[in-house]
Amino acid sequence: MRDMQAAPGGLRRGSRRRAPGIAASSRWARWFSGLGLAIAVVGCSSAVATHSLASTSAPGVTPGRSETSPKPTVAPLPKPTGRSGTFTATAPTNLPAQGPAEPALLKNGKVLVVGEGAAVLYDPITGQFRSTGVPAPNPGDSDFPGMGFEPNGNETLLLGDGRVLTLGTWDAEVYDPSTGGFSLAGPETSSHDGGAVVLLLDGRVLAIGGSVDDVAEFSGAKVDIYDPTTGKFTRTGSMKTGRDSFTATRVRDGRVLVAGGETQDTDAGQVYSSAEIYDPATGKWSLTGSMTTPRDEATATLLDNGKVLVTGGEDDDGNILASAELYDPTTGKFTKTGSMSIARSRQTAALLRDGRVLIAGGSTADDPTDTAEIYDPSLGTFSQTGSMTVARWIPSAVTLPDSSVLVVGSADTPISADLYWP
Repeated sequence: MRDMQAAPGGLRRGSRRRAPGIAASSRWARWFSGLGLAIAVVGCSSAVATHSLASTSAPGVTPGRSETSPKPTVAPLPKPTGRSGTFTATAPTNLPAQGPAEPALLKNGKVLVVGEGAAVLYDPITGQFRSTGVPAPNPGDSDFPGMGFEPNGNETLLLGDGRVLTLGTWDAEVYDPSTGGFSLAGPETSSHDGGAVVLLLDGRVLAIGGSVDDVAEFSGAKVDIYDPTTGKFTRTGSMKTGRDSFTATRVRDGRVLVAGGETQDTDAGQVYSSAEIYDPATGKWSLTGSMTTPRDEATATLLDNGKVLVTGGEDDDGNILASAELYDPTTGKFTKTGSMSIARSRQTAALLRDGRVLIAGGSTADDPTDTAEIYDPSLGTFSQTGSMTVARWIPSAVTLPDSSVLVVGSADTPISADLYWP
């Protein structure tokens, strides 16, 4: 049986397994209503990254994370000197609660970070966070209609029109930078908690899988499409395998790669090495080559050469992995590449402006880590870089116009952030 304990910071992104000594949180509060609890829970990429997803960062990542959002149009900021390979703490985020903190790079170069019942904007020029609109409670939640909205751990996506989409467990919200306010979207046709979201080339959003359980409405294979022009979710073709905690990545030709993940609809559970591809032209999924190693809670990053880098995660026995592999969309095959210096899962990944990939934080066994490393696609190797100012479990990252990387959350209260200087 796979380990059902938790890791530091709450429920891991894309899964309902929790680590030792950490209380469950509000996203699952209805499960514990008989105990009178109101506690918060954290929610895979494409990429990872997704930029996990994440992970969100540059196109291509999602822990869940993926090719995500349009790049900002602002001019790059001057690059600081003397900080290469180091992390520095930012000003306080003003996000008070421990839990999910999902960043999205806006077209004006600022970063929206959505937390539980709160949101802030980070200004790279001033280095300060300030409060912005408050995510609205969901009146459609019959159990807790007044509870503050909480992102479900999927990537927060910048839409083509400059607004930002954030998914909750059953609902979704859209942030409008022109007004600084949130509005409800959806609802989703099924829960994608523990799934992933990917921005398609036509501007729609694919909400994939997640919430695997032994009841019909949590099949883990269901997929929705969100249309920003109508504000509605509609069902599209289901995956061939129900899964959560997988990575999802939009590759260059517009198709979407889903890899790995797990099912929890049996007592033992299962982690997958299988992968499949979604074709927006047909609305259907087809199998592609399998990974060399079964893994969930990994990150995936779309590289500048069109391949997808998948790193870390956990195997079917709960072992945390240092290995990494590359998916080639032209051949449909995964091949091994260099291994990370440290085995980690639930980390974040960000594509740097020079084409390398920053891997930071995550879980090493029972504890979060402050370590980070860099993958060089030209060499196929990882090398250690500076450490973060605090250990971060299920953090998220976004690459800024000045080439630095903002890493936000988690496993610290209140939520904090670091800047990485390549």
